[in-house]
Amino acid sequence: MTGTVDAGTKQSGDTGAVILAAGAGSRLGRRPKCLLELDGTALIHRQIQAIKALGEIEIVVVLGHHCNLIAPVLEDQPVSIVVQPEDQHSQSASVRLGVSELSAKVNNLLICPSDLPLLNAEDYRAVYDIFRTREPSIHFIGPEVAGIPGHPVIFDSQVIKQILSGDPTFGSGAWRTANPLNTQRWQTTNDHYIRDIDSEEDRRRFEAETKRKLQWSKAVS
Repeated sequence: MTGTVDAGTKQSGDTGAVILAAGAGSRLGRRPKCLLELDGTALIHRQIQAIKALGEIEIVVVLGHHCNLIAPVLEDQPVSIVVQPEDQHSQSASVRLGVSELSAKVNNLLICPSDLPLLNAEDYRAVYDIFRTREPSIHFIGPEVAGIPGHPVIFDSQVIKQILSGDPTFGSGAWRTANPLNTQRWQTTNDHYIRDIDSEEDRRRFEAETKRKLQWSKAVS
């Protein structure tokens, strides 16, 4: 195994993160999922806080649909914003756009959508530490819970170059399938990595199961 990062240390500036928040939220009344609030904090803010807890992480947020609602709540956040034209929206295009906005010093990259309410700093740390101690042949690591791929995923400069070259498979899950020898599907029972909110049914189920309120911010309601 390679890598010697201690679980309690802060990370260096070679790591970046792209938060995907360009979707239309079509199954949630065409509202931005990242502006749902858990315990009074917007999901997009919770993601940023969790990532920044790792240390010096460069963060890009990809907006598209609902940019006019989301951008104002990011004005005081330590992130860069890039906007994807709504008619060009796809997850692979969002990933490529976000990656292209990162500085050249970024060699390792975290990717996460903005609608996983329970993800916290410890969850990010666990994925990051697995990545830092990976075998040399592994370029991509993602959590997997009961056979379901989760987020965040993290990968190195080799994958970054493939994305920037226009590889269309990244962002759809097809990259993992096409590159099994370079991918580690980290098996975990932590459902934070797969508990996303795509519909009103998901939101109601989340509240019933966790006994926590997941409500729309005033900017949306």
